[in-house]
Amino acid sequence: MLSKLIDIARDIRRSERFKQSISTPGRISLHAQQRLNHGYFAIEIRAHSGFFSVMQMVLFILMYCDEKQLTPLISARGGIYGDREGQVDWFAEYFDSVSVSPRPGASVRLRTSVVRDLSVLGFRRRYEPRLELKHSSALFMAHYRPAAPIRAEVDGICQRLGIGAATLGVHYRGTDKKVEAHTIGWEEFGRLIDATLAEEPHLTNIFVSSDEQPFLDFFAARRFAVPINVAPARLLASGGTPVHFSGHPGLAIGREALVASLLLARCGYLLKTPSYLSAWSKIFNPSLPVKLAVPPRATAFWFPDSQIWNEQQKRNEETSESAVQFSHEKTA
Repeated sequence: MLSKLIDIARDIRRSERFKQSISTPGRISLHAQQRLNHGYFAIEIRAHSGFFSVMQMVLFILMYCDEKQLTPLISARGGIYGDREGQVDWFAEYFDSVSVSPRPGASVRLRTSVVRDLSVLGFRRRYEPRLELKHSSALFMAHYRPAAPIRAEVDGICQRLGIGAATLGVHYRGTDKKVEAHTIGWEEFGRLIDATLAEEPHLTNIFVSSDEQPFLDFFAARRFAVPINVAPARLLASGGTPVHFSGHPGLAIGREALVASLLLARCGYLLKTPSYLSAWSKIFNPSLPVKLAVPPRATAFWFPDSQIWNEQQKRNEETSESAVQFSHEKTA
């Protein structure tokens, strides 16, 4: 009984409605402050959440600025991925700005609001239902692209490992993700990979990425019909503790997460479990075919995986209807 009450309390605390209610005063103050910037929306993110959770915040900010015709000025310091002193803008370390919008002059007093959680912005309930993969990709790429050193690193790895249009990208997110997504056994996931290779004969090699070393060991030992390469990640989860809470240097963790997502984006096909990291591969490459092995849970049915899953279900239903219609025509 006590454990059920604890679970209920935990679910309430994680719910968007609860977060929205307790952050209302801060949200009102933030937007009042930003209105004084006269056309600029200056946000410094200091969140203790996953790398691509922060990227979701960036995407919501860009949507708001696009709607309100504001110039976004986004930075990210401290938190899991920055230095302890909060001096390094780690978002600027990973991404180059491609926007041609004018920057505020030295005489302009710019007010920057510090945001530690998405609920303080109040954007999820407003924009989540309106997010669309191609538009989100175009919007993000209109403002930012991976920094030149990161692009060079990705190019080098792709060349060395032969990652390209003939590669099946595989991403398995373990550790804490079972709270937010339905799970799939390793062997069952392996059989799904076998089936995908049979359905897509142009795929002649596999590139696998995961936060769990035991899964990577299992994967490397299992026999597949094509050669495999494992992502060259050095910073992995410690036991059941997620990689971003495992005590690794923040800037290094963020770089590896971004590189992994970009490598998966360069594959010809992606088979994955729910994860912001691999879902953002679809943002970086909107033409990438993606298949989700299992859906996110209803309490964490968030973009981009939510749209990837819904579109996948729609395709499956259309395929089933076509098969039934063909069968009826054949027997008529």
